[in-house]
Amino acid sequence: MKTWCLLAAAVWLLQHVIAAKQPNVVIILIDDIGFADLTSNWNPSDQDSNTPFLDRMADNGIRFMDFHSAASVCTPSRASLLTGRLGKRTGVVRNFSPLSVAGLPLNETTFAETFQAAGYRTGMVGKWHLGMTSHYHPNSRGFDFYFGLPYSNDMGCSDDPGYNIPTDTPCPKDKLFNADVSVSVPFYPAVPLFTNRTIVEQPVNQTTLSQQYAQMAGKFMKNNRKDARPFLLYAALTHMHVPLSYMPEFKNKSNWRGVYGDTLLEMDNTIKDIVNAIKDAGEENNTLVWVAGDNGPWEVKCELAGDPGPFVGYWQKSGGGSSAKMTVWEGGHREPALAYWPGTIKGGQTVYTTVSMMDIYPTIAALANISMPGNRIYDGIDISNLLLQKPFATKRVLFHPNSGAVGSVAGEFGAIRVGDYKAIFFTGGMSDCGGKTGIPKNHNPPLIFNIEEDPLESKPMDPETALYQSVLTDVKKALSEINKSIEGDNTTVTDYTENPNMRPCCNHDHVVCRCNN
Repeated sequence: MKTWCLLAAAVWLLQHVIAAKQPNVVIILIDDIGFADLTSNWNPSDQDSNTPFLDRMADNGIRFMDFHSAASVCTPSRASLLTGRLGKRTGVVRNFSPLSVAGLPLNETTFAETFQAAGYRTGMVGKWHLGMTSHYHPNSRGFDFYFGLPYSNDMGCSDDPGYNIPTDTPCPKDKLFNADVSVSVPFYPAVPLFTNRTIVEQPVNQTTLSQQYAQMAGKFMKNNRKDARPFLLYAALTHMHVPLSYMPEFKNKSNWRGVYGDTLLEMDNTIKDIVNAIKDAGEENNTLVWVAGDNGPWEVKCELAGDPGPFVGYWQKSGGGSSAKMTVWEGGHREPALAYWPGTIKGGQTVYTTVSMMDIYPTIAALANISMPGNRIYDGIDISNLLLQKPFATKRVLFHPNSGAVGSVAGEFGAIRVGDYKAIFFTGGMSDCGGKTGIPKNHNPPLIFNIEEDPLESKPMDPETALYQSVLTDVKKALSEINKSIEGDNTTVTDYTENPNMRPCCNHDHVVCRCNN
């Protein structure tokens, strides 16, 4: 009897240990990708897919059709992902530069810090863009391991003004310095590659960078065999940011969209390698993989993208130039996104519920049963019920900040989404590759679109109608509530000071910081 009781107790304990096992989390962020770049989101020509693996992941998980980044430019979007908070709360409203002395404010808490404190192994590969000096470095913001670029891959030597092609020759001195080489001007050296706090390559070989990211991600996850703790991995890819670089094996492999299509294929293959590494580590059934874009693409013709697809819309017709990035149009912030977790998330789901990038932090914390820091207000919400097919509210209020368009105030709300309707207060102000800039224009009363019926934002509602006035009342109420919330919140002021001495360089005695030639 005693032996039987001990055996029963052991079985009970084992069952509860297994039940209590916290999931691994892998967040894959794609840079400057458009909603229609996920081929299964939009492929009217029935061409071969440029994203076949992502298509299969979406088919076996949840595909989000109304997922939005928190800003339409890199740094603010990433700050909101990591904190679950709008830029007006964190103070991060525009990009940091290679000369920035600071970064994401230190009184903001990242999801990596939260998971690290809860006992997770935490790692990051890819683009950071939230500050690299001392306390702002990824290793100081919750990541045990870091391998990647400090900022965007065009913040080095590439052609001007298109930024499509990286230079094959060393950066000429007149690109970096005046005639007097002791006087620095705001041009940037070749992009450095870091392992933790050490520059291991400068300039980084962008042709093989995605392969290195996948390999480092795999090594991090395979360490699970030595360290049984759950892991959190944040993989912030260089794709699809310009310059468009990829391994030779992908050249001319896309039968449509040219160079851009080839780059999409390599990006898709990189994600395939990362997910396969999860399987190789024996952790597929205990790992949530969340894939999303950080913001819409740069100028369409700069990317050689061909037909830009849907969600480019009304801004093309209203003097907005040829860019989606940095705008409040759907093309700037509606992003392809999917969640994949075999055995937990039911496959084959396509959801039209409005979701924000800021929801990722509170959702993964809830799934891991980890408490988030208090004494602050989060703009993201826990959507775990949506992932697990439980009741979830479908309507949402989202705030879309201006993110650097000429004539706008960075971080101020240029558009507000209330349910199916979206009010736009500012358009234009974006330049194309030729330097032409759309005329900045404030809209009072705002343009209002029914996004459910008109996702291309091509038919603004008539301001004289009762429906328009009713929606406008709801928009004004939402704006009043968010402003009141921000006034009473633990908001932050971000230091955007720049200093040429902050420029990452593996050899400060070498004027162009090229250390691997």
